[in-house]
Amino acid sequence: MAARSAPDGTALPPYHEYPRDHVNAFNGFLMDICNLLWRSRAFNTTDSNALGCLLPQSTIPALREYVEALDNSLPTLFSLSQNNVLSALSIACFRDLEDAAEEREEGGLSVRHAGPVSQRSLAVLEREGGIVVSWAVYREDVLKWLDERGVSGVMELMFCTMKLLMGPRGAGGGVL
Repeated sequence: MAARSAPDGTALPPYHEYPRDHVNAFNGFLMDICNLLWRSRAFNTTDSNALGCLLPQSTIPALREYVEALDNSLPTLFSLSQNNVLSALSIACFRDLEDAAEEREEGGLSVRHAGPVSQRSLAVLEREGGIVVSWAVYREDVLKWLDERGVSGVMELMFCTMKLLMGPRGAGGGVL
């Protein structure tokens, strides 16, 4: 196997030379990011490799209680729609989806989404005459929307780590 080079030209060890515990820790960090952004499983430690963001398990009940007192949910607090970094971008994407649907619909939409998108809010929106979009399609649309605007890292991370998204893009079945 030929030696790989870092951007600065220094030699990197072959993948098989990384200590297994380092690889497992790195995979755990990736799983935690996916659990936060995509899977709505913040601080989960039951999935293989998940580290729960290294948050002590004894802290989680108090954190959950606090978040629920704010009328929110700890598992979804860091999702694409809810986290502080991506929430404004996610709702901008959804506004674009609504605008496009309104142009297609005769008479437009009877209601538009008011706040952060969730599985539950999408179901309510559909019942009330708003845009009809599944949770899976919405999240994939957010990734695509971010990528189209130069924020490609989130989509690339999800496509490289989430088995559901690893298939060929654009192949159907909910995959971009």
